[in-house]
Amino acid sequence: MQRQRFLFAALGLLTLWRWALLPTLELSPIEAEAVFRAKHGGIGGFEEIGPLMPLLAKLGTLLGGGGEFGVRFFAPLLALSASLAVWRLMRSLYDAQIAGWAVVIVNVLPAFNVAAVTLTPSTVVFALVPAAAWCLRVALLHANPLHWAWWAAAACVAGAALSQPPALAVMGAVVMAFGLPERLRHHLHGTGFLMIAGAWCLAVSFWLWGDARLVWPEWRVVPNLLRWIVLASPVLLTLFVLATRMAFDRAMLMSQRSLPLAMLLPLAAVDLLYGPAHRWPDMGGAVWMVFAAMVLAHRASVLGGIASEERISLRTIAIVLAAVQSAFLLQSDLPRTLGLRWRFSRQTAAASDYDHFFTADPSKAMRGWKESAKLVSAALKQTSGDRPWFVIASDWRLAVELDHYLGQNEPVKSLDDDLRGFGGHSAIFVTDDPAAIVPPEPLRDRFERVEILSVARVMHAGNEVRWLKIFACHDYRASDS
Repeated sequence: MQRQRFLFAALGLLTLWRWALLPTLELSPIEAEAVFRAKHGGIGGFEEIGPLMPLLAKLGTLLGGGGEFGVRFFAPLLALSASLAVWRLMRSLYDAQIAGWAVVIVNVLPAFNVAAVTLTPSTVVFALVPAAAWCLRVALLHANPLHWAWWAAAACVAGAALSQPPALAVMGAVVMAFGLPERLRHHLHGTGFLMIAGAWCLAVSFWLWGDARLVWPEWRVVPNLLRWIVLASPVLLTLFVLATRMAFDRAMLMSQRSLPLAMLLPLAAVDLLYGPAHRWPDMGGAVWMVFAAMVLAHRASVLGGIASEERISLRTIAIVLAAVQSAFLLQSDLPRTLGLRWRFSRQTAAASDYDHFFTADPSKAMRGWKESAKLVSAALKQTSGDRPWFVIASDWRLAVELDHYLGQNEPVKSLDDDLRGFGGHSAIFVTDDPAAIVPPEPLRDRFERVEILSVARVMHAGNEVRWLKIFACHDYRASDS
């Protein structure tokens, strides 16, 4: 009991520490997009987030202010709820000691720690999927087909689909939870499962009605394996594989005790395929690591043939190494303070970031936006004339970041947005393409005159983050259509 009290106190202190980290990094484009949608309304055209993310960003800013702390306000709380769900599930399946070790392993995972201090779809999924698994465990312990746990599991699955559309892996994990153990397969025809499937279908339908765009996955095994090594640490990843292999032999006979393994398998399979498509700091489908931690905590406690001293040493090495990797990912300037050269990634696509994960720092997505906004603000002050001005960014990522950090009344639009209604206005065009000499021809032709205002190289800790080129575009001519 004393150990459990210490565990809960440590979780409380860890939550406070994560709250303190929230303002230390600027918003990534995926977080700024959630803020943009919360400010300007609408549920259509989401690039990488579901309709639930703007709601969380809006509530967070109401409670914690409009800065990074407010936007990410719920992230540490969601991580805390995920830890408690893991503890409740493992204590119900096994005992408090195994549950405690599972919580410890989860909270040193680099992927989990990054999700705990940022507001991305994976932040919500890390909380909802373990909660759904615990609700399934509670529901299976009761004969009532309309028990509250079935409704709660359905809500968690629907919430995952509204955060990370379309959450195919989450629904696949629920199917596997009933389909892997032979004794539970009859539930696939039961009221509870149909309730969960119906909630998932409604959530996906709502997402499709909002005209969200889906990026099709591509098979990139090598980059994703490297990604897993970084997000789980090499020792823990090796132990995850070994523990999963040992647990699989009797999975079909274990009934409810196979729940963590059953959830793990489809989540990991989809993440292996789809993981590199997610942009930093979104962890994508890395929630499978939470269930791998559960499997490892159990197998490590019952594994024979290894001396107690060796088991403790291996466990300590795995936990310490994962904790160190977490610290380096949360504060990627640490290697540079130690004299190590670690340049920022020059690519914008997440897959390219992961291709060069060990030689390039992916936290470029969370650097230099305030400085970029200052440069655009200075350019706006240079402009003169009676006509109103607005800002056009070369892509949606730059647009949502400038909209958040400019803090001005000038509207910010992406190059792909509809600009009708701005006839007679003048615009500042901003691009981070270092090869750009003038604005794109379709945009340039809509203005009377274009001139370059400034070219800037945004730096951080002696490393280049991005080039920024700012143009003044005078007198926009709206199309006749």
